[in-house]
Amino acid sequence: MPVSVPTYKDIALKKRQQRDTQFKKEWLVPESQLPSANTKDVSTWIEDSGVLSKCEQEITSALAETIVENIKAKKWTAVEVVKAFCHRASVAHQLTNCLSEVFFDAAIKQAEELDLFQKESGKTFGPLHGLPIAMKDNFNIKGEATTVGIVNWCFKPEKATSDSSLVEMLREMGAVFYVKTNVPVAMMMPETNNHIYGNTTNPFNRLLSAGGSSGGGASLTALSNVIAVSTDIGGSIRIPASFSKVFSLRPTFGRFPTYGARSGLPGLESVNSVNGPICKDIDTLEFYSRAVVDGKPWMYDPKMIQIPWRAPKLAPKLTFAILSDDLQVRPTPPVIRAVSEVKKALIGAGHEVIDWEPTDHLRLSEIITKFFVSDGGVHLKKEIDETGEPFFPYMKMYGTTPEMTVSELWDLHAERTFLAKKYLDRWNATAAATLSGKPIDAIIMPASPFPGNPNGKFHDYVGYTSPFNLLDYTAGTFPVLRADKNVDRKEDRLTFYSETDRKVWDDYDPEESHGGYVGLQLIGRKFEEEKVVEMMKLVSKILEVK
Repeated sequence: MPVSVPTYKDIALKKRQQRDTQFKKEWLVPESQLPSANTKDVSTWIEDSGVLSKCEQEITSALAETIVENIKAKKWTAVEVVKAFCHRASVAHQLTNCLSEVFFDAAIKQAEELDLFQKESGKTFGPLHGLPIAMKDNFNIKGEATTVGIVNWCFKPEKATSDSSLVEMLREMGAVFYVKTNVPVAMMMPETNNHIYGNTTNPFNRLLSAGGSSGGGASLTALSNVIAVSTDIGGSIRIPASFSKVFSLRPTFGRFPTYGARSGLPGLESVNSVNGPICKDIDTLEFYSRAVVDGKPWMYDPKMIQIPWRAPKLAPKLTFAILSDDLQVRPTPPVIRAVSEVKKALIGAGHEVIDWEPTDHLRLSEIITKFFVSDGGVHLKKEIDETGEPFFPYMKMYGTTPEMTVSELWDLHAERTFLAKKYLDRWNATAAATLSGKPIDAIIMPASPFPGNPNGKFHDYVGYTSPFNLLDYTAGTFPVLRADKNVDRKEDRLTFYSETDRKVWDDYDPEESHGGYVGLQLIGRKFEEEKVVEMMKLVSKILEVK
């Protein structure tokens, strides 16, 4: 008899069922008690419902540094902390479909070993002793699967045989791994959807996308005070973070180790993917970032640069360049309002603000897109075709674009470097336009045109984020406001920059977008992670006062 070949749907179902068996029944809310599918906003449901114990609520609401200190002081054990986060992650997943891999038993075992070490030695294992950390799906964790949203990788291999360099380093610092977060296929879509686990939704409005490709991490973080380590090659950290009332950091390549993670575009070095944290509060983001750099990542990854964490000292008055519209896709009303409110707040606090033009942004975005498919989609298409998994509409270019010649690639590399020098010169030249006589400290601008786009309607426009991947500038996002149907009304437009601009504007519905979140980008120069974090602290404090 002929052997039956499983379809991509068969493989995906088997993998999904395998994951679902890892959830513990006592940590799942009965279907009858969950909010109905029509409930848009579930951002506070975990707190409001009382599904967590008082102790679990306290643990999962604490700052990361407080968790580590309380374990050290023996107020909490590592096992108590890990179980609390496992419980909360389980409920968060029920609300938004944010997890791809679940390994609670392994996490609890690791926590037990840490508790035993502390009991026997009288000290903690490392600076992150007992701290649960959620990893994006592409990070290899020994003993766990890494699908990166690709059906053909569901069981190839079934389990990783070694840790990614970042995982290895964090483990040696005492961190505990308990879940992986959902991603789109190959992490190359601005929404988080794949044929294995499905779509991840936005907890502030489940009619809206979580963004991508780190949508699983952003949604989990919004519902649980966790560190979600994510990656960014075109906006994959900043876009979903901007939708989810969280902070994020996209570092310059060379500071946070990347070696050993699985990629849907292996070997692409024309533009580098980086990793960074998504966190609910800026203090936890700084705590994690400092810990990673203090962990000497250059000892784990040959491409890392030996730069220690440098405590910045900001000038009393800073100068920010503001970009509200990139002249390719106009932001929707909630995003325009967010930029306006931040600009007004900064001026009110005594800081200088100048306008910034999107010079060369379009060309930078075009070049990075060409880099993504410079192999003609060969690497990704091979994996997709093997199971018959269909391409999502966002990804059709990976199956239709011809492979670039070496000569064409070199020409683009040269143009990229030319544009990077041009951008650097323009940044430096702002000294002539500022009252201080010094160049701007940062650029503040949207991360996307949306307060979370309607599910399936991002329209593949990442022009607000991708230029800074090609330039490799440090960037972060900070939360600003929620979309309000009574304020963010839609006006009639007679002209549009492009067909994408028209589609984005046509799709904007104040009622549908109501409650969606808007965060903005804060962009610094290369290797200015410390300064960007400090500036996000300052801006957030000003917004809170306001």
